[in-house]
Amino acid sequence: MCCRSRAQKIVQDLTDRGLRAEAAAVAFLVAGARWEDLPGWTQESVEKFWDSLTGDREHRIKACMKAMARKVSDPGAFCGGLASRVGYR
Repeated sequence: MCCRSRAQKIVQDLTDRGLRAEAAAVAFLVAGARWEDLPGWTQESVEKFWDSLTGDREHRIKACMKAMARKVSDPGAFCGGLASRVGYR
């Protein structure tokens, strides 16, 4: 499955679960837009979202993947992209 197709599936899965803000965020990321260009999202709100998924753990991407496991079809891609946006390495 192509990366764009995978991203479209993630967007559809989020939308189907009623997570429209998250679906819009992923759609903007796929299109190459920045989180701060997304209506209602600031860098601070993106970081708070990341922190709400990961907390203060050593393995934050794994924590994010666990939190998103039943919410998106590819938690690794979602959490990896989100981690990039907040500067987590």
